[in-house]
Amino acid sequence: MSKPTIVFIPGAWLPEPTYSSFLQALEKAGYPVRYISFPSSESAGADCQQDATAIRDQAIKPLIEHEGKDILLLMHSYGSMPGASAARGFCKTDRQRNGQAGGIIALICIGAFLVPEGLSCAGLQGGKLPDWVLLDQPEKGVNIPDNAVEIFAADVEPGLTNQMTAQLKPHSNLAFTSEQPPSAWTESSYDGRCAYIVTGEDRAVSKHAQYQMIEGTGKRWIVKEIPSSSHMAPFLSLTDICIELVHEIVSECEDF
Repeated sequence: MSKPTIVFIPGAWLPEPTYSSFLQALEKAGYPVRYISFPSSESAGADCQQDATAIRDQAIKPLIEHEGKDILLLMHSYGSMPGASAARGFCKTDRQRNGQAGGIIALICIGAFLVPEGLSCAGLQGGKLPDWVLLDQPEKGVNIPDNAVEIFAADVEPGLTNQMTAQLKPHSNLAFTSEQPPSAWTESSYDGRCAYIVTGEDRAVSKHAQYQMIEGTGKRWIVKEIPSSSHMAPFLSLTDICIELVHEIVSECEDF
C-alpha cells in the first residue's frame, strides 16, 4: 500500500536545508515529501493568515483537489499555526464521505504551538515573546533567535549545529503577533487524527508547555514523546526515532 504524501511545514527561521537530512530520510522510508515555506520567512509584512493561505494554495489544494493525494501534514514549531489553519475542510474522512478522492489523514505536530483562535503566539506567552527572540534584528519588522545552538539543539553534535546556525533566516514579527486563524484540530472530522510528538528536553518550547497546550485544546490527541530531545534533535540527530513515531501515528490513523 502506497504511503501518504508528507507536506512538511517548518518552524520559524529554519529554511529547507536545515531539515534536509530528515526530509531525505522520509523519502528513503517511502514517503513522497513536499516542503512548503511561507511568506513570513521572506517578508516583514506577512502574518499568520498569509502563511496559512500560501500553504493551502501552494500545497494542500493542488495535491488533494488536483491529484487526489492522501496527505500527512507534518508541522514543526511555529509551522503548526498556519499549517493547522490551512488544513481546515480537507480531512480525508469528510472527503471520503462525499465521494471525493484524497484528503488529510493526520495532523502531526512536533514541538509545536497549539494556539487558540484569536490569540497570537506572543499572546499565548503572556503578550511577550521570549528574550531570546531578538525583535527588529537584523532590520525593522523581522527577528532572529539569539544563541540558537543552546535554545534549539544543545544535545546535537557541533558539526550539525554549526551548519544549522549558518542557515537561519530572519522571520516576520507579524507572524508571532498576529491572531491565530481557525485551526483544523477544532473540527470534529479530525477527531482521532491529531497527533503530537513531544520534544522532551526542548528549551524553545518546554515539555510542560507542550503538554499544557495539548490539554488546553480539549481534544484527544495521539501523543508520542522523544524523551531526551531538543527542538531540532528529531530532524538532526534523532531522525530514525522521529520517523518511527510517524510510522506509528500513520498506522493508528489508518486503523481509526
